Amino acid sequence: MTAEERQKLVERARALLLEQVVHWESPTRWGGDDAMGYGKLAAAARQALAGDTGAIATLRRVFDESFFARTNSCHEYGLASLGLALLGDRESVERIRAVSPINLNRTTKPLALALLEED
Repeated sequence: MTAEERQKLVERARALLLEQVVHWESPTRWGGDDAMGYGKLAAAARQALAGDTGAIATLRRVFDESFFARTNSCHEYGLASLGLALLGDRESVERIRAVSPINLNRTTKPLALALLEED
């Protein structure tokens, strides 16, 4: 993949992540009680957009913890996948590969994998 092609993928991933993160930032979405982790997920997505690798642990929780920031739509996987891909977390490739390609994940899964698996 050329540097230009990679940059286009990064820009697309950033745009999708920016578009989605606003849905998770509103306290009304999670009723002001962040016991389920939606606010933490939104904060980690913003950290990923800023290039802060400290977000990796929180983003991985979406895949590793049964009830962390999880809705029936499974959009959280897409949000976490894009964040991990932007941070270059190759250790999460298997997590992302295991995501069912439904809803938002039809777009985010192949994009995240393209960013992480390119050579």
